[in-house]
Amino acid sequence: MTDHTPFRGRAAGARALVRRASRLPGATRLPLGAALLVSAGVALSSVSSAAWAQSATDSTDTSAQSTQQQDKTLPSVKVAAKRDLATDSENISAGALGTRAQVDTPFSTNVKTSEDAKDLFANTANDLFKYDPSVTIVGDNATAENSVFSVRGLQIDQLNGVKVDGQSFPSWDTDLPLEPFEQVQLLKGLSGFMYGFGSPGGIVNYVVKRPTDTPYRSVSVGYQSAGVFSEKLDVGGRFGPDDRIGYRFNLVNEDGNTAEANGHLRRQVASVALDFRITPDLVWSMDAFYQKRKTNGTLFAMYFGSGVGIPNASSISRNLTQPQNYYETEMASFGTGLDYRINDNWHASLKYRFAKENRYNSDSLLYIYNNAGDYSNTLYAALTRYFYQNVDAMVEGKFNTGSVKHDVVFGAGYQTQTSVYDNSTGWNDGYSLGIGNLYTSTLLTNDEVHIGENMYRQSYTSQSALYASDTVDITSRLSVLLGLRYTQFKQTSYNTDYTVSAGYSANPVTPTVAVMFKTDPYSTVYASYVESLQQGGAASNLNVNYGQTYGPLRSKQYEVGFKTDRKKWGANIALFRVDQGYEYTNTENVYVQSGTKRYTGVDASGWVQLANDWRFLGGVMWLNAKAVDIDDTTIEGKRIYATPRFTATGRVEYNPSYLRQLTLAFGGKYVGNMAVDAANTQFVPAYTLFDLSGKYETRIGGKDVTFRAGINNLFNRHYWTSAYGYYALPGATRTAVASATLQF
Repeated sequence: MTDHTPFRGRAAGARALVRRASRLPGATRLPLGAALLVSAGVALSSVSSAAWAQSATDSTDTSAQSTQQQDKTLPSVKVAAKRDLATDSENISAGALGTRAQVDTPFSTNVKTSEDAKDLFANTANDLFKYDPSVTIVGDNATAENSVFSVRGLQIDQLNGVKVDGQSFPSWDTDLPLEPFEQVQLLKGLSGFMYGFGSPGGIVNYVVKRPTDTPYRSVSVGYQSAGVFSEKLDVGGRFGPDDRIGYRFNLVNEDGNTAEANGHLRRQVASVALDFRITPDLVWSMDAFYQKRKTNGTLFAMYFGSGVGIPNASSISRNLTQPQNYYETEMASFGTGLDYRINDNWHASLKYRFAKENRYNSDSLLYIYNNAGDYSNTLYAALTRYFYQNVDAMVEGKFNTGSVKHDVVFGAGYQTQTSVYDNSTGWNDGYSLGIGNLYTSTLLTNDEVHIGENMYRQSYTSQSALYASDTVDITSRLSVLLGLRYTQFKQTSYNTDYTVSAGYSANPVTPTVAVMFKTDPYSTVYASYVESLQQGGAASNLNVNYGQTYGPLRSKQYEVGFKTDRKKWGANIALFRVDQGYEYTNTENVYVQSGTKRYTGVDASGWVQLANDWRFLGGVMWLNAKAVDIDDTTIEGKRIYATPRFTATGRVEYNPSYLRQLTLAFGGKYVGNMAVDAANTQFVPAYTLFDLSGKYETRIGGKDVTFRAGINNLFNRHYWTSAYGYYALPGATRTAVASATLQF
């Protein structure tokens, strides 16, 4: 849908023309191989037609053809290839809806590819979607433990909102590496029917890089200020009889001092994906990846006490972390599956995924207790672990009942989540590092800090689900989507002595209903209704009712939208309303579940090719988020914490016709002020960030080489982010980035 990717030059423009032509009524959709050949031909025809004619003549002479045959037209060549939907940015994996074109879904979506990640210098999903107006940064792993964002004011669920190839993945205070993935897909809003339990903020689905049909090799080196260097390898291809065995490997090493105070980053990634074409219609696949990431100089959070105002971010010290602070995550995953094309109209799949995460936190909570900026520094040190398993089976098919067409999906899924916590002093009470002040740099240490391993199973969750959907094409333009999911959800929490402390179960039926109308082959008007449930929250160690766990929350979403994807412009506009159960910390510091959070707004974005050399991308979001039906008068009618009323993004890209190898880009984002707490006694101010970047593509020694360079937070704006109803964190400082990629 709305395209936020930089110029690809003339070859990319040709590919876009091929894709759009294939969607015209009555047109035959070109296979991927043919599309690439046509696009390459368009790009090269102006400079190589003479060489092609000479090559054809030479070939004819070599074959001992007669001179009369040389004057004849070359015979046509038929090229056949399958289009790879898993790596097509026009398509999105929508869970129980299967895979379909973004323009044909009744939901707001945004898809970024691995190439986009390179052009945006993206390290996390935060960076990938920073120009989406509906996305607001909640935390940045440059200054905090991890990067996380909200969508339309609703934070991505770190237990259920992150998927790998559509299956749940533990992402609690951690960041998945981008290198093993071909796409990152953002599905905005409720996802109860598509994926089961989860926050209504949306789903972030990471699509694994799969083996390439032709040999692929690339090596990249990178730099990030103040001294982080990286080396990356990406290799893919096929071998064996009839190229039936495919492989894809990625290796990453990153190490050095960051631009943040006391900051140091060390990261290693390894991934592999294999497949075996057992028959032309049956394919077995597997993948595995591993990441270990450690950051020094991190903050857990900053908490401003009652009556304490939040100062201007530019006035406080940039050196609030301690050399003793660090944060480390280690994750591993294994997935495998079978994919069977029954016939041209029916397709079945079966897949399994196991994933685990180890999380070591040894960083500080700063409690600011007066307006002079004095704070107490408490370092929490603990190990937590998460284990996930998923099994999913799905059948997709098409059939007709008279003149009515049906696109159906049937499926079943089972998943488990296990959380293992640390019962040590470092987690429950923390270690006091002493007293400091926001406006000065103070060295604080405690030699007693250590991470214990007094581990216990804190919770166990299981979900069993059955689902079905039918997209009914009533006419060539009008279609209706009907979907239903039945889930058996069970969650049990445990005390440190392994006795049960709490538990609940639910058996919800979550429906999805949508109407879609194609105004033309490139555009869709839609209206949709979705319901969803999410796991209830628990009081944190900052609350007086620490440990109390609540039951599931139900959400409802209404959305009306329009999306189009054309040759010279594209757009996506949605009007939405989401009602979600409210969990918050009240003025007595008690974590409660009461009332409703209501989010109403407009989410609009688009792009336009202003001229042959220029393209503009931009978007806005207006959001009215408030508490309703709450007995507590200090909360009723107030703005929901961590929600801006208005955001705006813009990006200008210049790809000069006299030097197509060069692309320059300048972008910015404005985020309105946000309440820090549910009672709206504290706010973080609005901020605007700008980025500058450039890319140059060339050939050296007959190999493709791409140079990239840029500056994030160009004017070094100091700003605050906010989350969870009580925390604030400083944003990342100005950072210079550069890379060079050799493809061979």
